[in-house]
Amino acid sequence: MVKTTLFRALLIPTAFLSLTACGGGEDSESTAAGSTTPSAGASSAPPAAAAGKNDKELCGAFKDNQEKFQEAWTEVFTSSLSDPSEEPDLTVVMKKLLSQMSTDIAEIAATGSADSEVTAALTAYSVEAGKVASAADPEAEAVGNPAFETAGEAAIAACQKAGVDVGF
Repeated sequence: MVKTTLFRALLIPTAFLSLTACGGGEDSESTAAGSTTPSAGASSAPPAAAAGKNDKELCGAFKDNQEKFQEAWTEVFTSSLSDPSEEPDLTVVMKKLLSQMSTDIAEIAATGSADSEVTAALTAYSVEAGKVASAADPEAEAVGNPAFETAGEAAIAACQKAGVDVGF
């Protein structure tokens, strides 16, 4: 029963993570701009901007990533509900999936223009997802972390501005 309750409790953060997948609000732009990808130097911004993907392409890749993330969670829940005797350690699963999501989003953001609102929002969301993944209790961290929620909402808003609906 405890594990089933835990699965239900994880459905909320999973749905939230899926919903907060792509966008970026005005508030997060300035916050996210300060936490851009560490590997990108200020002197390389103009070449990166010229070679970077446009916002619509970034959001399309991000939407695909979030759909894969949602499918992975659905698979974990479905298999656990169909055979409760084989429930996985949710902390381990959540850490693994969030860590992979963080890495994937960072890679997507790295292909964007340095001055893009979408790039900044995705970078901030990647950083926050990484923090949640590395927490001792990722479930509690995901639910109780306003920075994670804000970064996700910012990513959604930025992608909506770019014309990509990432709603699930």
